[in-house]
Amino acid sequence: MATETPTTATSRPDYLARVAEIADIVRADAEQAEIDRRLGDRTVEALRDSGLLRMLLPARYGGGGLHLGDTFPIIEAMSRVNGSAGWNLQIGSTTVSIAHDLADDDARDEVLGDPRTIVAGTINFMNIKARRADSGYAFDGEATFLSGSSHADWLMIGGWLHDEHGQPEFTASGMPHVVRGVIPMDAVTLRDTWHVGGMRATASNDATLDSMFVADHYMCATRGTGLAEGDPAASLPVFSRFGCGLSYVGIGIARGALDALKHVAATKVAVGGSGPLAERADVQIDVARARGMIEAGSAFLREAWAAAEAKLVAGNALDVEDQALLRLSYVTAAEYAAHATDVITRTAGSSGLYERDGIERCWRDANTVTKHVTVSSRFYDRVGRILLGLAPLPGPI
Repeated sequence: MATETPTTATSRPDYLARVAEIADIVRADAEQAEIDRRLGDRTVEALRDSGLLRMLLPARYGGGGLHLGDTFPIIEAMSRVNGSAGWNLQIGSTTVSIAHDLADDDARDEVLGDPRTIVAGTINFMNIKARRADSGYAFDGEATFLSGSSHADWLMIGGWLHDEHGQPEFTASGMPHVVRGVIPMDAVTLRDTWHVGGMRATASNDATLDSMFVADHYMCATRGTGLAEGDPAASLPVFSRFGCGLSYVGIGIARGALDALKHVAATKVAVGGSGPLAERADVQIDVARARGMIEAGSAFLREAWAAAEAKLVAGNALDVEDQALLRLSYVTAAEYAAHATDVITRTAGSSGLYERDGIERCWRDANTVTKHVTVSSRFYDRVGRILLGLAPLPGPI
């Protein structure tokens, strides 16, 4: 793989400013995007033009060379405007960075050479079997949760490698041996499966892979991380990398819900009331309670990530408890964000029902975030065992 000159911190683009520049477009598109179950064309074009989806890539490919941890405030800011846009930004930016791991230089230039190109994908590889084929790999199974697939140019697919006898292969650490490759988006037929309550505009549809062949030069390097040189997150266990960004999606959504409530509370007068909701003590209490949950979840995320990064920068590997605390921060933050939107929706009264105010969309989206495997409350028992000094259960932490 060709070496890249990392972008220095002082020359990195201000991606938070870019979020602010396109926020009005994303906000204006949000209502119709819910109906269409995909981001609006204007939003997609704004994302392409802004370069936000490439913030993890090196400058050679139109990127900013950010470290993974640098992207979290940007993901939060976009999610505050619209949860589906924030979700697609988080998934899209990490997926396109994995495409940077293509082992063949010419293939990498083909896929990433156009700075407006979008790469979709999923980390859900368990339903897909990969097997060695002549000068490449064949993939069979259901490619699910392909967020952003409605506007992508390329698709990142991964599968659990099986040998010639159909037996699954494992790495030296006992994890499934996963191989990844990139195919043109039009090589698959998307199935219109994304009929859901929350995150409606992410277009997270499915596709069936039937002996889908990917030539060797479109396969990713086995040990690639897709991250910039010097990024401490590259030393994290693979599964520990996933989850933090999605928790920041939840935090951003909850902040957006609070923004919407403050707007409603400034003007709405409840039946039988004499002043706006903002003057009522119960509303003030609930706003404070919701803000407290948001800040508590956000602080835990920052603290756990910073502690992990500091240990990795010092040249030390994370132990089991370090990994458990990272996962606990992801799960807790996503859950607190959802709880905050519960409080906000109840406090808003009938305004929490109407699409025009955006609060009900925030409530649906924040609660949908908690369903992702990387931030699921089903990890509480795994984490709790470790914190009690018991042996971890098999599988990822």
